[in-house]
Amino acid sequence: MTAIMDKRRIFLMMATLLLGSFVTTLAETLMNNGLPDIMKETHVSQMSAQWLNTGYMLVSGMVMPLANFFMHRFPLRRLFTITMTIFLTGSVIAATAPNFALLLLGRLIQASAVGINMPLVTNVLTVIIPAKHRGLALGLAGIIINLGPAVGPTLSGVILKNFHWRMLFIILIPIVIVTIIATQFWVQDVLKPAVVPFDFLSVCFVMVGLGALLYSLGRLGEAGQNMIITIALICWGLLLLFIFARRQFKLENPLLDLHVFQTKRFCLGMTIALLISAAIMAPELVLPLFNQNVKHVSALTAGLVMMPSALAMAFLSPFAGRLYDDFGIRRLGISGSAIAFLTALPMLFYDANTGIIMITLLYAIRCGGLTLAYTPASVYALNGLPQNQVTSGNTIIVTMVQVANSFSTTLAMAIQNVVQNWQIAHRYSISVATTHGFQWTFASTILITLLALLLVWKTRETPNN
Repeated sequence: MTAIMDKRRIFLMMATLLLGSFVTTLAETLMNNGLPDIMKETHVSQMSAQWLNTGYMLVSGMVMPLANFFMHRFPLRRLFTITMTIFLTGSVIAATAPNFALLLLGRLIQASAVGINMPLVTNVLTVIIPAKHRGLALGLAGIIINLGPAVGPTLSGVILKNFHWRMLFIILIPIVIVTIIATQFWVQDVLKPAVVPFDFLSVCFVMVGLGALLYSLGRLGEAGQNMIITIALICWGLLLLFIFARRQFKLENPLLDLHVFQTKRFCLGMTIALLISAAIMAPELVLPLFNQNVKHVSALTAGLVMMPSALAMAFLSPFAGRLYDDFGIRRLGISGSAIAFLTALPMLFYDANTGIIMITLLYAIRCGGLTLAYTPASVYALNGLPQNQVTSGNTIIVTMVQVANSFSTTLAMAIQNVVQNWQIAHRYSISVATTHGFQWTFASTILITLLALLLVWKTRETPNN
């Protein structure tokens, strides 16, 4: 085989994997603008409907710890085919669901496939790309992986303007089918499968622990919940995760190699990446709801507001990776986080009279700044690890990012509901209470951005970044 053919096959394989990642991450935020219509048709509350998003992120985050095991246990082509078929099944169930329960089930089935697919692309890249070019490689992957969630609200707005909300699922089906067909021709098995032990107890501990924590957080935003039960669930989730962590250090072949946490640089870079990702994801859910519920714009307009931010993230992602390879994290991270923080401050005062153009421009600049910091933070963390720990480290980052996104979106909706319900109970008008609820939610994302900025100051450059 010639070098040209080798490059061509690598390009086609990565294009197929990235297409699969794009469609699954697109589905993550595709529901944002559709929630009001779904709430009306299925007669569920906003707090219940938002589980179509947070449940999606939670299940995918719960499954992600298994990605490293499956990647080494099964051939890449077979694994990718199976996960995309599972995603297709979930899409069909959701598109034809006669009630909210089956709609949620379809979303959760979709999410179980995402939990494996999302780490696959970056894990393959870390295997075949040298560390000195890892920033550019992950930046290119970030175009697709970050573009999906960013485009979701805009695309859903366009779809809902002309079609029923079920089209949000129907549109995914042909793309998934094309991806499955392309996989059979172009995806190669880049890793030799090995017999890796599967620890069932570890899987139970991490999945139930994470599930208990997120569910308990969701309860905080619902009126009438027993606080004792909620606190008990939080303690139960933390206990299970503690047991899981202890068990990983004792196992010869752990589900996740938690020894990466002994590297301070990895911990710092991962924490920055988690905070930045959370600061991106929460407003992706909240801002479309604010524009529809407070400013009373259409779903299409609410979606178009998100388009410039999606383009900014797609454009800057490869540049962020390439600049990291040349300059490291400190200058990029500080400037990006500072831009994001300053452009987010006006969100504290958003109300029904705030100009939609100003909201659009400031949000696009904010997302661009966060993109400049996110890819460098991830690469900074991975480059602090020896090569034999990189795939484990990447799986942990992707897993923790997804969990952080789940917590941030659930926390955002919980804050909005708590503030809104409290103010209504104290005789504020519904419109004022709703506006204040969103303002407090925006305040939480601003705080997260500030924490990321402060942590970036603690990074130190190395000769190899």
